[in-house]
Amino acid sequence: MRYLCSVIFVFVLFSSLGYAQTDTLGINSGISSQTAILEEFLVKLPVRQDPRITDLLVRHSQINQKRNGTEGFRLEIFFSSENKAREQAVRVKNEFNIVFPDIASYMLFQTPNFKVRIGDFRNKSEALKTKAHIASKYPNAFIVKDNIRFPELFTESVEQSEEQ
Repeated sequence: MRYLCSVIFVFVLFSSLGYAQTDTLGINSGISSQTAILEEFLVKLPVRQDPRITDLLVRHSQINQKRNGTEGFRLEIFFSSENKAREQAVRVKNEFNIVFPDIASYMLFQTPNFKVRIGDFRNKSEALKTKAHIASKYPNAFIVKDNIRFPELFTESVEQSEEQ
């Protein structure tokens, strides 16, 4: 009797597993119909969450919009707090722009120093490559974490016009 019950149980289990793989939403019938069905399904799907989560997401988005950039790295080629530090920083920045016009440079003041930083690097390896490139002119340059500008995005039309 136990053997018969076990066989029936296994038979029912395997027969129900065959139905577990059927496409009840019709998602695999086509890509466009898949998107429509999925969107319809998501609209009907109730999401229960604490309203404070939505508030936090909105605040996070606002903070990122105010920052005008993202975390990254730059090379600092000059800093000074001497009497004529501002004039020296302007001179270093201008000299750098003449020698390396393809690399962005920035002058900033962080009490009590005037600083000249260059580049917008998303990771340290990009910064190290540029550091090696400018080492002959600026051997004391060093990598610092900074808020960098977003990288410029190019559309296909711009890339195609450059190829021609």
